[in-house]
Amino acid sequence: MKMKSCSKKNTRRIQRPSEYTKSVIDLRPEDVVNESGVLGDRSKSVPGLNVEAEEEEEDIDSLVEIHRRRAGRNSIRSGTSLSTLGSMVSIYSGAGDFGNISVTGEITFSLSYEEKTQAFFIHVKECRHLAYADEAKKRSSPYVKTYLLPDKSRQSKRKTTIKRNTVNPLYNELLKYEIQKSLLLTRTLQFSVWHYDRFGRNHFLGEVDIPMDAWNFDSQLEECLPLHGKNLGEASSSSPLPPPSSQYKGEIVVSLKFIPPAKHLGAGNGKKGKKEEGGELQVWIKEAKNLTAVKSGGTSDSFVKGFLLPLKNRTAKKKTPVVKKSLNPHYNHTLVYNNIFTEQLSHICLELTVWDREPLSSNDFLGGVRLGVGNGMSNGQVVDWMDSTGEEISLWQKMRQYPGSWAEGTLPLRATMIKTKP
Repeated sequence: MKMKSCSKKNTRRIQRPSEYTKSVIDLRPEDVVNESGVLGDRSKSVPGLNVEAEEEEEDIDSLVEIHRRRAGRNSIRSGTSLSTLGSMVSIYSGAGDFGNISVTGEITFSLSYEEKTQAFFIHVKECRHLAYADEAKKRSSPYVKTYLLPDKSRQSKRKTTIKRNTVNPLYNELLKYEIQKSLLLTRTLQFSVWHYDRFGRNHFLGEVDIPMDAWNFDSQLEECLPLHGKNLGEASSSSPLPPPSSQYKGEIVVSLKFIPPAKHLGAGNGKKGKKEEGGELQVWIKEAKNLTAVKSGGTSDSFVKGFLLPLKNRTAKKKTPVVKKSLNPHYNHTLVYNNIFTEQLSHICLELTVWDREPLSSNDFLGGVRLGVGNGMSNGQVVDWMDSTGEEISLWQKMRQYPGSWAEGTLPLRATMIKTKP
């Protein structure tokens, strides 16, 4: 990415907790091998999964879209903000005016990433030559806000303090995100500058977007970039969230451990041979981060559901307990799949989906992941659910590579479980 600089200067093994909950599944070999290549009864009607619906669950992507539309209409009727749709609206700029001021000026900043703590730091130094929000009185009271797009939730928002009555504010403030480097490189850092109006609408003073995959984190130089105006279509309240294909849904923190089968003595010692039993797959679901808020008040009552594909037995479905009123829930729950053989790890896929619990209606889909080899094949058959990518594959392979040890990963949640076509 070409940037015009205004000025530059130098400047494995995880212990399980003493208290946790556990769900156990005894997986028989006949449940794993599905000669037809068609998924068995899995109780969730998500498009593209070929599964049978339960009474509490419908077309999930459609439900999410319906929920957003209803919430949007209700918020317009009641005069409330759109914060219940993911809290996209800033405390300062929620009623912001995007189009009344001609954007001028620039922002000076520097970026750094600390590998040890997985922390991303933004040093907001200053802005210069900003536009006047109040042209008659020749004044502005600006502050800077950042997001890691496409996430525009409260969890992604950071703000500086407000500098009163100046168009050349000096901040020298540090904004911090805790995020994996691999995930950060998929984001776009957005700076936006706003005039704070205590008694009216805040005014948009300009913004700049920086794709993180194009940034040189080894550079210690400050950058000064010109501010530009906003696409008014992006500011429209009629489409408050990014398109589903690019929508950020948060992350889930998971640890996996595969304990290989124990070897039994056969008839060679004069005793009748014992049938070999399979090993054990432990799935420790620790927490989720930055989930979508779907309830009024900007919260969710979430739980995680696990499937080991392909399963034919509906009773094999397991869930974590529900964690109420949190977008960063700590589940600390372990699912255990018994009687799994080492060679089956190339043909099965672990699907984890996160849901908001709605006692009187269908649950809302919040995101999901699939862990497996990602080659599109299972037992010689082409299947659409063996579609793991990136960190999903890496975590599964790490578990296979180090049997008996925990392999932990923080995985971005998919916005849909429909297979993406190349």
